[in-house]
Amino acid sequence: MTNILTASEAAAVLRCESTDAAMLALLPQIDAYIKDGTGHDWTADSPIQDTAKAAARVLLVRWYEDPGRISDAPLHGIASLMTQLEVIALRYKVFKGLVSAGAIAMDGVNAGDTVSKLTGLIGATGDQSAKFESVISVDGEIQQTANEDLSGIYFRAYIVPPEAL
Repeated sequence: MTNILTASEAAAVLRCESTDAAMLALLPQIDAYIKDGTGHDWTADSPIQDTAKAAARVLLVRWYEDPGRISDAPLHGIASLMTQLEVIALRYKVFKGLVSAGAIAMDGVNAGDTVSKLTGLIGATGDQSAKFESVISVDGEIQQTANEDLSGIYFRAYIVPPEAL
């Protein structure tokens, strides 16, 4: 299973061996905490967001050094990282394809936004960006450019506004 931090990244932060049992036990707990707090599974991203890695490092040090504080809330320093991750998570949009080319409603997108990544979730896998516009042309919509039946397929797009590029 993939974690936000690899064992070698975590070991470098803690200055311990990559086989440290306590550290390895914390990695999935950290992933779950960040996923629950932001509503997004950061371990599924490739590459994993730097902000997710930063949040994981903060939690790892805190929890490894003082395991009794795992249930403490709020964690100082982590709150702003979690807020940043929530904003990033809102850029992910899940939608269903159409029978042929056309407009698909998508809340929160604006003309000029870039479709940074577009992958299949259900019914297709991998990069599916060639089947859709790469820059949003109409507010509230993404255009399916492929004239094929994608109606049974769910996709996930990562939308980046111009100011974030």
